[in-house]
Amino acid sequence: MRIIDPMTVIDRYAAQTPVPIYDILQDLGLGPEFRALDSDISGWIERRDDDRYAIVINANHAETRKRFTAAHELAHFIFHRDLLGDGVGDNRAYRAVNTPFANNQILPVHERQANSVAANILMPKEAVYRLQASGITDPKELAARFRVSEEAMRIRLGVPRVAAE
Repeated sequence: MRIIDPMTVIDRYAAQTPVPIYDILQDLGLGPEFRALDSDISGWIERRDDDRYAIVINANHAETRKRFTAAHELAHFIFHRDLLGDGVGDNRAYRAVNTPFANNQILPVHERQANSVAANILMPKEAVYRLQASGITDPKELAARFRVSEEAMRIRLGVPRVAAE
């Protein structure tokens, strides 16, 4: 079996906006699989019998959420594979609890790392800067271009959240 470097695959697609996260997963043999899950579960990465992994995503969530979950679980695959065991699931707050793959090896620090890496994959700084330089600076419009939530883009840009009206 040929080993594929995940970062090489990510780099191959990084210049595209939006980054085609599902193509990245397919190239790495990680799925994705979309299933109707409880609304509190965003998805998980699981180890299969043949020692391969698959990423499962809640089909009922918004597309922006599905994309972030895909990138988040990919980050676990890249950086936390030695901690995964049979897998790790993530609830809506991206915490590895109350899912079929609750995993006490995955700590809050690992979840924060996975969130940060997911943001780097879906919203590469160079691509964000390029759009900003072209005059697109509104977080909502940038979020639409990258197919991420406005909240994720605001966090990426370091822009405060808008108070609920």
